[in-house]
Amino acid sequence: MHYFPSFSIKSYYFFLLVSFVFCKTSSIAQDTLSNIHIISEIKIIGNKTTKAHIISRELPFAIQDTISINELNKTLERAQSNLMNTLLFNFVNLEVVYFTDTYISVYITVEERWYWWPIPIFEVEETNFNTWWKTKDFDRANYGMFLAKENFRGRKERLVFKLQGGYTEKAEFRYHVPFANKKQTQGFMIGFSYSRNHEVVYNTTDNKRDFLKINEQFIKKEFVSKFNYEYRPKLYNTHLLGIQHHYLEVNDTILMLNKDFLFTQDNELNYFSLLYNFRRDKRNFKSYPTKGYFVEFSAVKNGLGITKKENSSMFLLGSYRKYWELSNRFYFATSLKGKYSIERPPFALLSGLGYNNNLVRGYEFYVINGENYAFFKSQLRYALVKDKVYHARILSAEKFRKIPIAVYPGVFFDAGYVDDKKLKNTNILNNEMLFGVGASLDLSTYYDIVFRVEYSINRMQEHGLFLHFIAPL
Repeated sequence: MHYFPSFSIKSYYFFLLVSFVFCKTSSIAQDTLSNIHIISEIKIIGNKTTKAHIISRELPFAIQDTISINELNKTLERAQSNLMNTLLFNFVNLEVVYFTDTYISVYITVEERWYWWPIPIFEVEETNFNTWWKTKDFDRANYGMFLAKENFRGRKERLVFKLQGGYTEKAEFRYHVPFANKKQTQGFMIGFSYSRNHEVVYNTTDNKRDFLKINEQFIKKEFVSKFNYEYRPKLYNTHLLGIQHHYLEVNDTILMLNKDFLFTQDNELNYFSLLYNFRRDKRNFKSYPTKGYFVEFSAVKNGLGITKKENSSMFLLGSYRKYWELSNRFYFATSLKGKYSIERPPFALLSGLGYNNNLVRGYEFYVINGENYAFFKSQLRYALVKDKVYHARILSAEKFRKIPIAVYPGVFFDAGYVDDKKLKNTNILNNEMLFGVGASLDLSTYYDIVFRVEYSINRMQEHGLFLHFIAPL
């Protein structure tokens, strides 16, 4: 007769339970593995100048990371946008090579831009191109030589020398190092510039600029030196802390024409500024975005109590831009930007609407300066030509032969308001709602080039055709 221990039946059931749990867990683990990819290799091709670690810094994944099968295409698209937004490449292509159903390799092929830019300068010194085209006054043009080394040392550094004459005689040097530490999270920029003018805008009347010009002498001289520290812990957020020194000297006649030009009877300003800036950038392409969003906030304090000939002012500046892909061809974008002055600056440091892209469309021929302002932009666009690449074999330089083209017709609506009680009596658009509507045709191509032709109508029923060279929002 055989005798069995009394606990053998319990042990048997316990064994069955453990086996069931183990098999179930193995099945779940197997299902999980079948739904993910593990990156076992990242291969970079075509980076003759750019260091590999500069490219890897922009990727939202690394070796041994796991990516859901459903998220793979979205992740690769985000990586492509990140690399294009470095402004180092004309084209970026990502492909997946499958080692197994689970393990993959990501091949990144880049076509680098032209990085040396020794080009002659011809630029108009106006609020925007349309203001200059109205007069075609070549006395308000700058000329000279601009030398920039993009992607210096293959580390995305930028070295700039500028020497120009014309309306503003200027000498400038800038050196930007985005990644100064091993973790590639900290950077800096150092810059110096000296400029002088025979002509100065000393006030505004009827929202047009008032000029004073003396051919025999320079009536405005300015020296600026700056140092910025940047902190970018991950991919999309950047913090900047900057300190600047400004020295500004103007002719006494300017102070007689506008006592608020410097807020002092002394013809000099000598002051330090402190700047904080935060940016979160998740646009698909900086030069002409169609998807994503951009957030920016700045706080600036002029006059830190260090020098005697200074003026104290402070303001806050914020903006938000959002871009939607409504369908394969239709896109919608909005932006909101505003400024609030805690301390009113002198006229020499006063800004507002009407400058470059800081405007309500339809008011290109006006400037609306003020302590506080806010404006809204919106645009509906249709991709008539979407991401086409043309091969210009006539061009000998390889980095210019492939020309990407995108064409977007659209319609827009803008609105804005500038608050400033001091300038209200002589400028009718201050403290008034501004509206502008119209139709647009945008062309985007390589090297961040954008051409815009817009037909606008403002609230005063003024209308016209305007040309711009930057994305609308």
